[in-house]
Amino acid sequence: MFKNYFVLTILSLLLPFVTKATDNSIINDDTSLSLSGNSRVAVIISPRAIVYADENMLTPLGYIANGKSILVGNPRRINRNLVPLVIYGKLAFLEIKDIRYVDQADQEYNAKRGAPREHDFDVIITKTDEKLSINNSVYLTLHQYDAGADLKETFQTIDNSDVGTLSGFALQLIHRQSNSRLFWGAALDYSRIYNLNMKFEYMLLSPTFGYTFISNPVFLIEAYGSLDLAVNVNYDVETNFDEEPNGYLWGLQANARIVLFPTSKYQLAAGLGYRKYSVSGLSPLNDLSNVTFNGIRNIASVSMFAGIGIKFD
Repeated sequence: MFKNYFVLTILSLLLPFVTKATDNSIINDDTSLSLSGNSRVAVIISPRAIVYADENMLTPLGYIANGKSILVGNPRRINRNLVPLVIYGKLAFLEIKDIRYVDQADQEYNAKRGAPREHDFDVIITKTDEKLSINNSVYLTLHQYDAGADLKETFQTIDNSDVGTLSGFALQLIHRQSNSRLFWGAALDYSRIYNLNMKFEYMLLSPTFGYTFISNPVFLIEAYGSLDLAVNVNYDVETNFDEEPNGYLWGLQANARIVLFPTSKYQLAAGLGYRKYSVSGLSPLNDLSNVTFNGIRNIASVSMFAGIGIKFD
């Protein structure tokens, strides 16, 4: 009797350490992941690895901190840059660039140190804190748009010259929220139109707000708008010895943009937009014979732009 009781006691103590056998399947009904069979031990090597609820990386769940040991499945067939893991009993995904696989020797060493067991991996994830120091991108783009009727008339009246387009560049800083499709930022936007005798130029400050409609590792499509202001619009005529007036400009800008390779450090961007500006201080104007004409009152045109981006994690 005592012997049977002793055996039962020993078995009850060993039972928690017995692992139930499972097959080699990683995915179970697309909602859970078996952390055995084809799974591998990995360590997070990035400062923090973002975990997504879907393979299109549209829904971040949070992040796993650097140095954490996790169990992951094989890379996905749809996206070889993603590996699956279990978060709160559900299938989730992280980027393979954020992990380093642990070899057998490392696994044995970690096992002796008491590495996390299978059931511990569901609680490693924490909420993503929204910090301005992460998820930032800088875009340098070249743009071009029609000069508009007022500018064309001004150049024709004063210099008897035909002009077509304003051209320039923009330097834009964007912060993308980790748990949202919204983004915001600001840009410096320079545009000018000129010939040998005349010049019209301005630098805009453009606070920006936008929304990402489609996002995946290959490209994203987004729209954004800005409230633009230029406090020193430079209008200059070389053959006029009188000092020309300076004006200021304000208005709206709306753009649609495609960004290629949005998860990479270096990106490509291109898009179309529409600008509508009001100009003050440059209407009316006098020509070289001191005859008054309408001057520059507004600029409105479709714009095109293209350039490069750099992502900062």
